[in-house]
Amino acid sequence: EVRQAFIEMCLPGPVGVIGAASSDSAGSALRGASALNDVVGGQLAVALPFHSKEPTLADDPAAVAMIEGCGGLWFMGGSQARIVEALRPDGRETAAWLACQALLDRGGVIGGSSAGAAIMSDPMIRRGRSESAMDLGVGEEGVELGQGMGFFPWGLVDQHFLERGRFGRTVVALSETGARLGWGVDEDSALVVNRATGWVEVVGASGLALFDMSELRVSAGRWDGVILSLLGDGDRVNALTGEVAAALGSSALASSGSAQGELVIEELFGGGALKEAVQKIVGTSRGSALLREGARCALLRSGASTRAWRLAEDSAAEFTSAAGLQLDLYRMSY
Repeated sequence: EVRQAFIEMCLPGPVGVIGAASSDSAGSALRGASALNDVVGGQLAVALPFHSKEPTLADDPAAVAMIEGCGGLWFMGGSQARIVEALRPDGRETAAWLACQALLDRGGVIGGSSAGAAIMSDPMIRRGRSESAMDLGVGEEGVELGQGMGFFPWGLVDQHFLERGRFGRTVVALSETGARLGWGVDEDSALVVNRATGWVEVVGASGLALFDMSELRVSAGRWDGVILSLLGDGDRVNALTGEVAAALGSSALASSGSAQGELVIEELFGGGALKEAVQKIVGTSRGSALLREGARCALLRSGASTRAWRLAEDSAAEFTSAAGLQLDLYRMSY
């Protein structure tokens, strides 16, 4: 579904695949091109030669001309730092980087998976675990930030998000950069961005965790007042304002059952823990959920602005979209 949506948005011409994130950049690009060609049943995608060990290619006329001839670009996964080293070494506006920007300006599409998604923002998250980010903050030992490609100017993008419990590092990184919005893209999901209007649509089953930091309050070991939305296929976000719109055909849900006590989940950054907490809050009468692991905790709660909905065709499905939840992340002191 994600690859098909990407291909449908590309301009006429070949789709260039860049494997620079991998230590085997050529092999990665060829595999990516083959996967896209399988989708269309033809020869649409081509491997491009860029890699971090030869950054001079970013200003090579022949290599840059390959980007200029493409209707879309796809970045493969690996290390996001390698992509920047290949196409934007030392933070320079290389000819290749300018050609990427020109592709977007003329209505072309740039997409990517894993590291290929992380590079979209600038700054970007280079590496780091949520636990170390909470304990050590921003830096090499916590969550490391660096220059990204800057194709998506509306906040920080993170990936493999819910399954790998990355919301801790995203919240800490956002508090450091001052960006309002954090976009946590989960497995088999993508964001389709309309650069002209700023509207962003979620594509894929696993969805998006959106973090709005407009009411953030930071103190020692605490990040309070984060507004969390968990969005599914067809839901939209206005990146300019933070407005969340339910997918067409959705039906609003109300909590059911008698009031229950606070839900306690004895893991914090485990795979799917945050998603489980959201689903249980909006699907029952629990008003809050505490996720904890050692001294690290997250308190998630519903409020006056919290709302939930589900696509009518998915009435029997487990996934429910939700917006306007309140998230506090903190370390306990003993």
